[in-house]
Amino acid sequence: SWEGAYRISIGQMPFRDFSLPMGYGYWLIPALFFKLFGPFMYSLIKAEVLINLISIVAFRTILSLLKVKPEIILFSVLVFCLSYVSKNFWPWYNHSVVVFELVGLAFLLAAILKSSSWKTWLYLTGAAFFIFLSFFTKQDVGGMAILIAFAILLYDALITKSARKLLIYTATLILISILFIVPLLQYDFAYWFNHGQPPH
Repeated sequence: SWEGAYRISIGQMPFRDFSLPMGYGYWLIPALFFKLFGPFMYSLIKAEVLINLISIVAFRTILSLLKVKPEIILFSVLVFCLSYVSKNFWPWYNHSVVVFELVGLAFLLAAILKSSSWKTWLYLTGAAFFIFLSFFTKQDVGGMAILIAFAILLYDALITKSARKLLIYTATLILISILFIVPLLQYDFAYWFNHGQPPH
């Protein structure tokens, strides 16, 4: 946690200046906190507090968008805090990937259930960004996030008989992927996928 965040905070670029076995989405928030508060252990803990607060807001937003009763939301958030958030007091990519996924799904549900006109584009862009960030943190969970988002949008397209949201989301996801990945292709980016390494 410390090294990747420190390297990014001093201007080093993943895959150019150092190699990673995953995407660098995980280190973005800790690197920002190193920039703001210095490269200290407490900076990592402060970053995790923010990540945990984001996870709680995203979880509650999803329940609200699904029109769950307020008292059930309250107890669900309490259980979420006691069983999940309280155990994740230290930044780790296995936690951050799920938080990014929750945020992406919250934006996606807002685009489907709540928004109209221009806000749909905004929510779908937020969904595509955070779902990509989930993938760019860890391929397996992020890959599942991409599949879940596509399944929800495909269902919405069948119900509404319109593929507009699905097409907007897909185009935005591809564009964001290109913006993040193309600058890395000149470096050893394939390392992230273990390309060329046994047994791959």
